[in-house]
Amino acid sequence: MMENEYVDLLDNLVNSKLTNRKKELCCFSAQEGKDYDNNLMFVGRAVNDWGNVFDLDSIDVSKFVNDMFKTISDDDSCPLKWVESSWGGSNDYNTKKSAFWRVIRNISLELSEPSLNDSWASKLIWSNLYKIAPSGGGNPSDSLCDAQFLACNQILKAEILRLKPKHIVFLTGLNWFDGFLADLINISEDNKSNLVEATGILRVNEMRIKVVIAKHPQCKPEAKFVNDVTMALKSF
Repeated sequence: MMENEYVDLLDNLVNSKLTNRKKELCCFSAQEGKDYDNNLMFVGRAVNDWGNVFDLDSIDVSKFVNDMFKTISDDDSCPLKWVESSWGGSNDYNTKKSAFWRVIRNISLELSEPSLNDSWASKLIWSNLYKIAPSGGGNPSDSLCDAQFLACNQILKAEILRLKPKHIVFLTGLNWFDGFLADLINISEDNKSNLVEATGILRVNEMRIKVVIAKHPQCKPEAKFVNDVTMALKSF
């Protein structure tokens, strides 16, 4: 749990010069599968609709963060169960229709060996670069990204330190990833694939973590996308 980091994030936003302070925003925290095996972490850009709704005009930061993390700690089910239970569903969100989740599923099945009793999503970590987004969907604006960047970078570092993944796949594109983890990682642009934009090694404490930065998978050829990311992770 990282309550202090989230208090800093939200305090920074409350004290920022962001306008439209009654606009409803949502707050995301990394989702850890109950059978997470320290292998794969996937990172997106930001959530497209989520819970934990607030606005900058009325939020009580300490209470909000306390309530958010208490809900997480009180829930003993798998935080990523919804990904599979929504697969092919007809109500609300259908994860099978999401290129993002289809690609994650196929990469994870290539790189892990779940037993018959395991679900693929339960072995993963899912996070996002930016933790605050509009509650009604859509990416955070440039001004909202700028206002939360420093705190989100610190939260991402803290997530990696706590979760210790062997591999991280950023499904963000280099343009969104730019600036994150800059003091911990050396990346090289990948000219072998037009879908994998860069690879690198993230060194933090004693950990040596393989990192792949790929484009966002929407409207991309998915079989090639999965193959290129998988091959990139296996090649260094």
